[in-house]
Amino acid sequence: MSEVTVRPATTDDADECFRVQLAAFADLDRRLHEPAQPVSDAKRVRGRDWIAHFVTHDPAGSWVAVVDDRVVGCGLALRRDRLWGLSLLVVDPRAQSAGAGRLLMEATLRYAEGCDRAVILSSRDARAIRTYATSGFGLYPQVTAKGRPSLDAVPPSVRRVRPGTAADIDLADQIDRRVRGAGRGPDHAWIAGFAPMYVVDDADGKGYAYLRDGDVYLLAATDDDTASDLLWRCLVHAGEHDLEAGVYHITGEQQWAVTAALAARLVIQPDGPVFWRGITPPRAYLPSGAYL
Repeated sequence: MSEVTVRPATTDDADECFRVQLAAFADLDRRLHEPAQPVSDAKRVRGRDWIAHFVTHDPAGSWVAVVDDRVVGCGLALRRDRLWGLSLLVVDPRAQSAGAGRLLMEATLRYAEGCDRAVILSSRDARAIRTYATSGFGLYPQVTAKGRPSLDAVPPSVRRVRPGTAADIDLADQIDRRVRGAGRGPDHAWIAGFAPMYVVDDADGKGYAYLRDGDVYLLAATDDDTASDLLWRCLVHAGEHDLEAGVYHITGEQQWAVTAALAARLVIQPDGPVFWRGITPPRAYLPSGAYL
């Protein structure tokens, strides 16, 4: 194979980056003996648009690896206030173990200069875990909770949760700055376009959550009790609509999420780790896989 090089990504690379992403994760599923994940036309459109969103708003963090002008890898990183996050790092299975992943990691990390905190959500791929663990990050194990939720133990305090609107985006950004030290800039308006929001804003606490189908897409709150109420409201939504619920990126810091998931009779299983630098995992927080 010819030499691998990296260059800044452009919006014209979105289709090829998404192709590489699908190929890389399908290969990982095969190696882990996981069932293949279906890819709908709508998911393809969202995937391409998501990549273009990063290239547009974080051009200095968006890179592709190429061989003979063919895209074989993609790395996408965001920078929000003091926080840097790696959203995607994938390499075509046919080009893996040739140095593309390391080159992409180095390129995206340059975008982290000046940030005092950073986060990477990893898959279960052993090579990815090694790359992140040897790049100056601390490793924190994670679990995922899934299943059809039982609503027998829904706490009465869930009534304090209300549907969110576009008027709540400023509040959500304030919560993000308090919880993880950084707002989300253009990301809230983007996420709100496909994921309904729930909000708590009262004397006892503040928080918000985004829900996509039955999955908790993102959750941040000022305290554990508020986070738990938001999570339960998402589980109620899944139960009322006969959807399987998914709660992702739970670390040992999120015991409130473990308690709620078990009370709802979800199944908890190990997942890929999260890597943080500069801070430990925030407590009342479940990050988005894409927007951290």
